[in-house]
Amino acid sequence: METGSAVNEAAEQGFKLLDKVTEFRFFLGLLSVAVALDVALAWTVDRNILTMDWGKLSTGSASRLALAAVAYVFWMAALSQLARYGVEFVFSLLGETPLGRMLGRAVKPEREKAERRYYWGQVRVSEAKVRALKDRDSFWMARVEKEEARRAEEQIEMAALAKLSFAVTGLLLMDWCSANSLAGELPLWLTAIDGRMGDIAELGVMVCVLMIAYPWLHLLRNPPVYDRWMDHPELARERLAAIEAQRESMYAYAWGRPMNGLRPLRPVDENIRRLAPSLRQPSAARREAAADAA
Repeated sequence: METGSAVNEAAEQGFKLLDKVTEFRFFLGLLSVAVALDVALAWTVDRNILTMDWGKLSTGSASRLALAAVAYVFWMAALSQLARYGVEFVFSLLGETPLGRMLGRAVKPEREKAERRYYWGQVRVSEAKVRALKDRDSFWMARVEKEEARRAEEQIEMAALAKLSFAVTGLLLMDWCSANSLAGELPLWLTAIDGRMGDIAELGVMVCVLMIAYPWLHLLRNPPVYDRWMDHPELARERLAAIEAQRESMYAYAWGRPMNGLRPLRPVDENIRRLAPSLRQPSAARREAAADAA
């Protein structure tokens, strides 16, 4: 009963996450329309969505806005994807530089150790699937299939969110760099009131851009893995017990005595195993050399 409730709770959390992702995608879609309109007004009539007088919109300006709408659709559908591939390629090249390696060490990707996951009562989906097939357990087989379907849907949703995040980030940068746009004019308005308020506005725009770009940056730094984790407390306890038994056997074999449950800092390799007997007692050659020296 406890296992079933834990799995159900995990499934509910996953569906809640998908709902939040869907809501955020809807918000990004609305934001992309507003930002694209602001960029189009700044580039065609030198206005923004706050200063535009729609009653004085000429026929030529309306036609230019129609072309801007076509450009917006083209950007969201295809051009942003091409730009994304180019930016990610440049990032991959920068990752091979000393600066990129330094940033890679400073911002490590999210890779959890298997043992830590086992302590949390989780195992890989492939492990749970093998156990369910071996035991012919219909309950866990259904859970595995449900988890695989949920993970596939989650990856699709996150990929779509990252795609939309990059596209909206590009629009925000266009809006920020435009002279008469809202993002470009707002810091100037606040600077006229107080210089510090203008700096705060610039910082706020930068923070907004980073927040919108976070889903794409997160997926770029942590690409989806083939095998994910799921709750399976029983199998996780078995994996932990096997790790503990292997760890103590390694110590017992390396040092000739049990280590009272202490955990090794690293696995014992074959060189240490060969050197272990010589550490416990000197060899015959060493004893003869010591006798001659005496």
